[in-house]
Amino acid sequence: MRFCLLLLLPSLFQLALAGPPPPGAVVRGRLLHPTASVVQLQRRDWLTERTRVVTVRLSAQGTFAAVLDSLDGPTAVQLIHGRQYAELWLLPGDTLELQADARRFDNSLQFSGLAADPNYYRLTQLRQRTADFYLAPEGRRTPGSPEQLRARADAFRSRAEAVLAEAVQRYHLPPAFCRQEAAAIGYEWGRVLLGAATDYEYRRPMQGAVVRRLPDAYYDFTAALPFPADSSLPSLSYRLYGDMLGFHLLRARRQRMVFADFIPRQFAWSYDTLRQVLPAGPSQDWLLARQLSRLLAHGRSEELAPRLTDFRRQYPASPWLAPLTRQAAQYQRTAPGQPLPAFQLIDARGRSVSLDTLRGRLVYLDVWASWCQPCRAEAPALLALRRRFASRPEVLFVGVSIDARAPAWQRALLADGLGSGPNQAQFRAQPTDEALRRLYGQQGVPFYWLIGPDGRILNDHAPRPSSSEAAAAIEAALAARP
Repeated sequence: MRFCLLLLLPSLFQLALAGPPPPGAVVRGRLLHPTASVVQLQRRDWLTERTRVVTVRLSAQGTFAAVLDSLDGPTAVQLIHGRQYAELWLLPGDTLELQADARRFDNSLQFSGLAADPNYYRLTQLRQRTADFYLAPEGRRTPGSPEQLRARADAFRSRAEAVLAEAVQRYHLPPAFCRQEAAAIGYEWGRVLLGAATDYEYRRPMQGAVVRRLPDAYYDFTAALPFPADSSLPSLSYRLYGDMLGFHLLRARRQRMVFADFIPRQFAWSYDTLRQVLPAGPSQDWLLARQLSRLLAHGRSEELAPRLTDFRRQYPASPWLAPLTRQAAQYQRTAPGQPLPAFQLIDARGRSVSLDTLRGRLVYLDVWASWCQPCRAEAPALLALRRRFASRPEVLFVGVSIDARAPAWQRALLADGLGSGPNQAQFRAQPTDEALRRLYGQQGVPFYWLIGPDGRILNDHAPRPSSSEAAAAIEAALAARP
């Protein structure tokens, strides 16, 4: 399952834990022959999967010291310097020291301190590409059949297990760390098999109706992966597998629907299913909060309140309640009835424009990017929707690209046929537009809004063009005009 999410934004959320915050960690180091003036330490927020960033400046001697606050448990952290990066592994209270030559970064990294050996294993994973299937040689090509996919996933798992076994012999790795890493390899394997199954079912990835189905026996591998396994919660692969598991449990319902109709409903349904099938505990706590977070970003607002009430009753001391409350407050700024934010846009001639100039018409707003596959896949349905309303000048279809470079935007418009025709306008977001950056940082792309003639938001989760509900939503908005 693919989403176009922007992950290089500071998170809007901090963990809100009862009592004093958990301890953080310190990373100190020295870079020889630095190629940039700063280093960054990035870690993913468990709830939103966005990246929290700490940036520190190098001294004249190339030294730095960074403090990561409130680590809730074992945490993967990415150290970035220029175009070089390394994956670090930190525990609350750790102090990790490192040194590297920036000209040959990962080949020169040296660690010291209590966390040194686990980080040497992380470095080996990076070199051998055994942490993420889709960055590994086995994941570079799209398999032509489920059998090919299974063979590649099995090969990746065997290779990753061999790398871990060698590291156990070479380094002093804590037993708990070894168990967690062995489990993470299995969950990475499982989430690949679940995700690839859904890609296989559609003619285009996650578009239209299901055209073929895998036999139920394909999913027998899930029985070999215990879930929940709360000790694995710090593992990104475990959390991704948990996300995919909720999606998997809804497959019979999904297969009966056009995928665009399933998207806004899936997170409420997934919440209900996981609430029933999982026992209470940290994994269910996190997964339910995750579904609520995504329901806020992509679902129907009327489905949130009863589930948030249920979550508060089930987990009154959940560390995710406060972040969810803050996330909900963020979305209130663009809820139906609120005025459209004053986006800073550029037209095809490079001139600055404002959406305020489009008042007086019903606007179907499409925020997209040329590099976003789900965005581009909607183009045929969007063209069909535009043709349906071509004789209705009171409707305007507005595309806003978040591409940083104009040529990529213009090539995509030409290739998809979106840049011409009646009742449409195409713009590109100003790179400095913080309001729009925050918005697509929350929702990802694509996202669709309906804007009333008065410039106020009518629907902040309008149906995608390929949804069977898209035309009816536009007609309903036209009928409701005063």
